[in-house]
Order: sequence, then C-alpha cells, then structure tokens
Amino acid sequence: MEYRLGNSKYIKSGGDTEILECPKCKEKVRFGVFMNYERRLSVENMIDCNNVYFLVCPKCTSFFTVDESKGDNFRKGENLSIGNFDLKDLKKFK
Repeated sequence: MEYRLGNSKYIKSGGDTEILECPKCKEKVRFGVFMNYERRLSVENMIDCNNVYFLVCPKCTSFFTVDESKGDNFRKGENLSIGNFDLKDLKKFK
C-alpha cells in the first residue's frame, strides 16, 4: 500500500514533539516530525505548493499526519501545537 507523503525528493526533520501516546502501540513517546512539499499545477496559480507533515512513532514505526496549520505552528516553535487528537492516519495514494 502506498501513502502520500509529498512529492519532493527532500524530507526535512522538524524535531520531536512533546510526549504523546501513540494510537497504535499505546506507548508514551516523542514523535519525530518530518516535512515534505507537495507541489501541484493549478489554474489560478501556476504551481500550488503545500507542506505535508508526518510523524513517526519511535517504538512501533507507525506513521501519522497532522494538518498543515498544526505543522506550521510546530515549525515556528509552538511545541504544544500538536496533541494526541491531531494525529491522523495517512491518506492512501491514488
């Protein structure tokens, strides 16, 4: 199964979250936050660029994503912007 994690070939590390509970393994861990870009052609703007944020559990290596606004706030230094209820399963690649 393939998942959409952006389409840039460079993935940037954004640091670690505060201690959160992993929805899969139920361990309390600091997730690693990573960022990638997703670029698309659009009619209004020639190229539409969005940030894709994904988190990795260090215990069970499960992947999760968060909204772009939550990830942007985390990148600006707001460590508490990502919480347990913000973690979402990845979207399947179509």
